[in-house]
Amino acid sequence: MKLLSIDSSGKTAAVAVTEGPRILAEGFADEGLTHSQMLLPLVDETLKKAGISLPEIDLFAVTNGPGSFTGLRIGCSLVKGMALGRPCVAVPTLQALAFNEADSGKTAVALLDARCSQVYMGAYSFSEGCAHCEIADQACSLTAAEEKIGKLQGPVVLLGDGAYLLGNLADHQRIVLGQYHAILGKSVARAAAFLEPGAPGRLLPTYFRLSQAEREYQMKQQKGEKNGSIGL
Repeated sequence: MKLLSIDSSGKTAAVAVTEGPRILAEGFADEGLTHSQMLLPLVDETLKKAGISLPEIDLFAVTNGPGSFTGLRIGCSLVKGMALGRPCVAVPTLQALAFNEADSGKTAVALLDARCSQVYMGAYSFSEGCAHCEIADQACSLTAAEEKIGKLQGPVVLLGDGAYLLGNLADHQRIVLGQYHAILGKSVARAAAFLEPGAPGRLLPTYFRLSQAEREYQMKQQKGEKNGSIGL
């Protein structure tokens, strides 16, 4: 079964074409361009390297969150358009990132910078290539993340652009910083192997929290209600 895997959840973009455990081709972009500019050309380029045409793809996988709201929407929309009824797998972003360290023997803590002194985090250990959740995917403060990481047993590796926000935890013995902090297409594919495919219409982004615009609107509403109640 030929699988096309995509990540567009952050600043970088990644694509992989695989067939079972074989990696036929990979693509990666970190050029400062928007996903609307670079993602489709990266998919086309990777398919050409693999010698595969889009109609030959049997299954699609894409990271569906958390991450950049715009990036997630673009990735999910692109896969829906390409799939044309073929099955799709929604891969949690943090789980895909953790798969970068699936063979290290360490518990992988995936951390994405969520701004406002928060991170998106999830922790996974691995056995026989399968991920086991140690800390459920969530948005939390840096302080809370530090506490949760401190309670993990065994060797730990910190991954993602949020890892540097907690770099003070790295003692280079029990806790270390990972080598690859961007999601790789092959990691999306490895995670997808353990997840249930579904129809393209069920492929939806998972945001974990409101967007900045929504938060600001909510604050204005709350402020307006407060001022209105004072005037009564």
